[in-house]
Amino acid sequence: MGAPDTTAASQAGCGCQGSCDACAGSLPDAPDCAINYHFGMLLGVEDFRVEQGFHVGRLRRHQRALHGSGVVYGYGVEFDAARRELKVAPGYALDRRGRDLELAEAQCLGLPAWWEKHRDDDDFLDLADKDNATFDAEVVLCHGSCLSRPVPAIADPCAGDGSPGIAYSRICERPVLSLRRARPPAPAGVPSYRLLRVLLGLAAAEAGDAWLAERQADIAALPPGERAAATEALWRTVLTRAAIETGATADAAPASDLAEDDDGCLVLARLGGLHLFRDAEGWQVALADPPDPDHRATLLPTEVLQALLLRPGVAGPAVDTAEAVAGGPRVVAASWSSDSVTLDFDLPLAPPSVAAPAFTVTAYGPTGWTATPLAAAPPVYADAERRVTLTLAAAPAADTERLRITVRGSGPTPLLGADLTPAGAPAADRDGLDLSTQVTGS
Repeated sequence: MGAPDTTAASQAGCGCQGSCDACAGSLPDAPDCAINYHFGMLLGVEDFRVEQGFHVGRLRRHQRALHGSGVVYGYGVEFDAARRELKVAPGYALDRRGRDLELAEAQCLGLPAWWEKHRDDDDFLDLADKDNATFDAEVVLCHGSCLSRPVPAIADPCAGDGSPGIAYSRICERPVLSLRRARPPAPAGVPSYRLLRVLLGLAAAEAGDAWLAERQADIAALPPGERAAATEALWRTVLTRAAIETGATADAAPASDLAEDDDGCLVLARLGGLHLFRDAEGWQVALADPPDPDHRATLLPTEVLQALLLRPGVAGPAVDTAEAVAGGPRVVAASWSSDSVTLDFDLPLAPPSVAAPAFTVTAYGPTGWTATPLAAAPPVYADAERRVTLTLAAAPAADTERLRITVRGSGPTPLLGADLTPAGAPAADRDGLDLSTQVTGS
């Protein structure tokens, strides 16, 4: 497991025999044209590759566009200090070109041997002492292919082993694990489906997104019986505009072609503070922290997403959960003006539970987050509007950029719905959840 290697030894898992360098092959990826068969048609190698490339390319384009890239399961990375090696567990992933990367058996890398082989690579030219080196590294998963199963052939123009009339009859794809010096993260581009992220609270709204907040406020003001249909219409609008915006932004489009020099590799884990040094007993290895996989890309199967998103009690912003699936109350709109904050809920509340302990407010400014106490006066609840008004002890500082309001659905004093279901609780679960929302001043 070093820099991607195409020698025969590293290809053994593919069944390669001898050196494949002279005849390196890969599956064609050409989804736009298929063979138009007709009676008496003479078929050659290129025709079969077109047929193969049509189906391979369609599958990869589908996986890039509708699934993205990342680890689906497995591929855990562990460091064994006693054996001075890394171990990568079996797993399955899709690279950024939509190619399958399935590792059937765990692979290990002896770090001293790897360092002996790669210490003079260009990536490490700045290290003054190669016998006592410390740097950050990353475990990388790439796509590889090799040729195998040589068979007699009429002609083999790329034979390089001195055996005329022999050609490889198989192209085998496989994952290739490598270790390299950590690279700076790529600059963040325009996220795909940005407007959907704004709706879900995962991205900040931009200047042209004011209509979205207006529509959400309009929905919150509708009679309960009309909210579900209005929310569904809003989601359709957001999804449509998000898809159009993504398609118009080439760098953000998940189906856009990658640069020719982009190998589509995935980073599985980062090794912070990898220290390789030589003492009287030979090479020693230390790692400042365990391998960190938290920044890897991960994909969830559709079945898992369906179970998570459609479980009872889960609904999108501004959905009338009383009409859909009963559950605890949720915030559907929030605003802040001077020293007061208003919160609109999707369900009626139990008035006695609308008390100061059920709410926490913090302010964000140049120095970070600071607690913002509530006034001594209790929160005011207007049942007809399902609206709670919080009065702050003092107006936030002028340089405050936003407020974050947390509604307690857990703990000893949660906010309750009229049916005494805690805030944020799914219908099948009477345990509530804390709900947070952010607002900017008017």
